[in-house]
Amino acid sequence: MKHKILSIIGAGLLLMTAWSCREQSDELLAYDHNDAMVFGAAENSFAAKFNVMWNGLNQYYALWDFEAEQGVDWDAAYQEFYPQFAALDKRDKNNPVTDAELKELLDKFLGPLHDGHFHMAVKNHMTGSSVMCRPSDERFAKRDDYNTSEITFSLRYYADVAHGEIETDADGNPIVKEHATDFNTIYSAFYKTEGMGFQWMKARKKELDAKPSLTDYETFELQQIEDLATDLNQIGGHSIGEAIAMWNRLVIQYSFLNVPGFDYIDPAFYENGIGVKYALLKGNIAYFGFTGFELSSYLNDEECASIFDLSVPATQQHVNQMKEVWQSWFDAVQQLHKNGTLGGVIIDVRNNGGGNMDDSQYVVGSLVPAGGIHFGYQRFKRGTGRYEYSPLMPAIVGSMEQPHETITEPVVIMTNCFSVSMSETSALCVKTMPNGTTLGKRSYGAICALVDNEYNSFNYAGYIGVNGVTPVFGKVPSMASFTLDKKIIEAEGITPDIEVDFDIPLFNATGQDTQLDRALQFIRTGK
Repeated sequence: MKHKILSIIGAGLLLMTAWSCREQSDELLAYDHNDAMVFGAAENSFAAKFNVMWNGLNQYYALWDFEAEQGVDWDAAYQEFYPQFAALDKRDKNNPVTDAELKELLDKFLGPLHDGHFHMAVKNHMTGSSVMCRPSDERFAKRDDYNTSEITFSLRYYADVAHGEIETDADGNPIVKEHATDFNTIYSAFYKTEGMGFQWMKARKKELDAKPSLTDYETFELQQIEDLATDLNQIGGHSIGEAIAMWNRLVIQYSFLNVPGFDYIDPAFYENGIGVKYALLKGNIAYFGFTGFELSSYLNDEECASIFDLSVPATQQHVNQMKEVWQSWFDAVQQLHKNGTLGGVIIDVRNNGGGNMDDSQYVVGSLVPAGGIHFGYQRFKRGTGRYEYSPLMPAIVGSMEQPHETITEPVVIMTNCFSVSMSETSALCVKTMPNGTTLGKRSYGAICALVDNEYNSFNYAGYIGVNGVTPVFGKVPSMASFTLDKKIIEAEGITPDIEVDFDIPLFNATGQDTQLDRALQFIRTGK
């Protein structure tokens, strides 16, 4: 009840500040994240939108002392930018505010903020469009390894027995497994896999075209195959969510064709779809790479059942294959360590955008002893005043509850400019391990975690507004993260112990991965 009363009072205060100069900003009370009173004026006023942003960040943002050290003066920002947003309200339909103008002003206002997760979406009521400001994007685009963010890392070069880099089983097959549930990979596999999907459609069309005459059904079938190919081409260019919906409609519409591999895709893969790969490299070096921290969605049975429709065979198959890849890596690490033959472990979080904090138990947490790893410190926003924070508290990644060995062999984690959030937390953990080494390029710099507004009962942080509903929506960090020496490295990222460039032309031409090569060299030689 107390928090509801505070929200109501806060809503009134924010409404007043929307139409007046800012006074006693540090005394403002928290407002509910979707209170109509707070956001009502912002529906048709740029000045009111500014006040929602400024006040919301003033209360929620967890890095104000750090920002002050970096030269950000939040009060001066109010004085400088409120008049500029207010001036936009004088424009009318004959001289509307363009999205480009609003974007430019948002970037100037919010661009100096350093949190890597933070972003703000503001509706331009004159155009009906939502304009996004994400300060970290501008820093990211200037990185020297920015182009690697689009690379799909692959083990194809190393899986070639001729290169001698992957251990083989009793039948001489390379020990490598991979699977993906993200839509782009499924879509790509549909087009490229021989005997399946589009390749099957091509072969069937060729077979029908070669016949001197066709039955009525064969004529119909040929036309439907051509129509399906056309409809599939329409999926490109849409968002992942829209693409999955379109795909599933086509699965139903053309089910009578019985195209192998043309299966229903669970919409949950939109949020929880990732790719995983495991390989046992020469010298019994166990490699595990994955594109997102959504392992819990597959490995935690209760969570898995709540996320996916497991009554659908295709979905169940995807889940089983994901489990199999991780389990193969985990079992190999554990058994080889017990046998005294484990050469080392490589964890690949390059281009891994982060995700679920619970996933840490399945990666670093599966290698360390009970009690986990103390890798840094954290503090939370515990009041509405700008500098009201909790004390610094130890940041610890827990050990996996499932019985496992403590790995003492070399552990290398590979990072690059798009290793984000939980990828960076994992890298900090490996840095802390006595047998751990970070390798590659500096990480993204988004280490402060985000939470939903359900945590507002004890932390003043979370979302400002409701995505797609309120005229302002912002994601704000729930806490400030510190290294073991109590430094904030937000926007800077984690500098690897061994810096290695990624040779894109070489990878594109041959599949050889210069960063993976260096990781193997380090584990094998210690240098």
